Amino acid sequence: MNANHSNEALAGQRMPEPAGESSLFLLKGGIVVNHDFSAKADVLVHNGIIKEVSTNLLIPNGAKVFDVTDQYILPGGVDLDCHLTVANPEDPVGDTYLSGSQSALLGGTTTIVNTVYTEPDASILNAFDQFASSAADNVACDYGVCIRLPRFDSSIEEQLARLVREKGVCLIQLSLGSGNQSNSPYMDGALTDVAFYRALRVCREHGILPIVVASAPAYLVDQLTKDLQSKHPNIGPELLYYNQPEGGEVNTIMRAALHAFHSGHVCPILISRIHSPTALQCFLEQRKNCRGLLFGQTTICAIGAPLSAFQTSRQDNSDITELTSSKDWKIAASYTYEPPIRSDVNLAERLLALIANNDNVTVGSGHRAIRTDVRASFGLHNSARIPKGVGSLGCRLPVLWNCGVENHGGLNPCTFVRSVSADPARLANLYPQKGRIAVGSDADIVIWSKVDSLTGDGYKNLLPEGVYNVFSGLNLRSRPDMVFLRGSLVVVDGKLVERQGVLGKYLPLKPFGQFAFNRLEAIDGTLKADRPIIPREPYKGKVAGSEQNQDNEKKESHFFRKEHYDNIPKVALPPGQRQVHTSVKTAQPPGGSSHSFW
Repeated sequence: MNANHSNEALAGQRMPEPAGESSLFLLKGGIVVNHDFSAKADVLVHNGIIKEVSTNLLIPNGAKVFDVTDQYILPGGVDLDCHLTVANPEDPVGDTYLSGSQSALLGGTTTIVNTVYTEPDASILNAFDQFASSAADNVACDYGVCIRLPRFDSSIEEQLARLVREKGVCLIQLSLGSGNQSNSPYMDGALTDVAFYRALRVCREHGILPIVVASAPAYLVDQLTKDLQSKHPNIGPELLYYNQPEGGEVNTIMRAALHAFHSGHVCPILISRIHSPTALQCFLEQRKNCRGLLFGQTTICAIGAPLSAFQTSRQDNSDITELTSSKDWKIAASYTYEPPIRSDVNLAERLLALIANNDNVTVGSGHRAIRTDVRASFGLHNSARIPKGVGSLGCRLPVLWNCGVENHGGLNPCTFVRSVSADPARLANLYPQKGRIAVGSDADIVIWSKVDSLTGDGYKNLLPEGVYNVFSGLNLRSRPDMVFLRGSLVVVDGKLVERQGVLGKYLPLKPFGQFAFNRLEAIDGTLKADRPIIPREPYKGKVAGSEQNQDNEKKESHFFRKEHYDNIPKVALPPGQRQVHTSVKTAQPPGGSSHSFW
């Protein structure tokens, strides 16, 4: 077949059967989108790897052909901020490894980095092993691991070195102010400044990228919670908004930046969950002051939730954008999050503008799905115990596309790819294996549906059952039509290809990712130049308290022994050497000495 094979000839063909990982297939007539360019091209895939990207490719013998004329061909999404686990009383999530990762695939995310929590006194190696055994053969997409440190001591330091070397864990979450609530994995792990400083030194040494959540300090959250509940015993879910002030988020960012840049061992940090205007402004200032050492990440909730609530308020002819302030307990409780999701439309628009301007702010899901009935069982009578979290893993790409690309949010397909795929892959040191449509990359590919091609509920299967949709006010007009995971077709027509089974693989991450660590030597050199050592002549003066400053001459004293003055002619001594004494103490019997007359 010649190179000018027409797309019209392909348009009438029947949809091919799902492609296996070892299959050969061609995506014909689409628009390839990477973070740095977009162009019309065909994509040839073989054995799960992209083999060729070019225009008018010949169809190889035996290759299956997918007609994707004028549809966007995007790299699969990469999510650095999500939490999937086995539900338990301390962590009552509303999904499983399988259901959560399937939602990710349906939403176009093919790789996740799952945050693993650790008991306060437990081993992080054991925590990793427990996660690995429970997640094996149960995760539908590719996945890496981020360990949340419960503390930092010599034992943790040794285990971190082993995690990097043996397990491929190169992302850790450090807490400088996580909210403290009982029966929650969020209550432990806030590090002191000394422990945080030591942890950063270890991260620098082993090439680990630390992640710091921009949340208020634990002691402040606890104190405000007690004060508010003492004054208002029946306070509702708004408690979890009031007890986490914006100033606390700024405090965390400032302290993290101080240790990252001014500690003498500069270390890159990813500031995650930037959720307030003051936190965003602080991050931008500190990023500039730290010469690009800080990287930023917000969540799709901070963008989509306020815009969704704003649309709902317009439909209801209301001037109030309600989140945790809703009079409906179910709705208010569903927005509880750490840090809080704020009903600030201007913040959402500013975040979109930063993403569009390539300001190194990525978008994670912040996924932790909690069913409404579970929230009620924990916190209906005590709002401080409401589990925090939002179901957003499957919604991340469709909602950002809706807000940023389709509805004049300032994003184009390239900046969209950069924020949800390319830059997250770079931060995890997975690029260009993930996050790019290029020769040699994994065939993690998303074919985006055409605008207004959706029928019915655009959020179908993107959320676990019983989990409230905080994006319901946004009307999705498009979403992933087909999704390939390492060359295997796992989603078609917005539905899972069930017979493909579970194909997710664990991805060991490599340390010292260039995107985060390549500027350290330059910063070290700049700091050395900014802090010159001044050459000086040795000091030759007196030093208080040193031996060279002591006078060896004898000093006159009122206290000395008898032999010091016996048989010495006192008058003959020159002035200054006369050792004058006032009395001599001798040993005598009671009543004084006596002399016998015989």
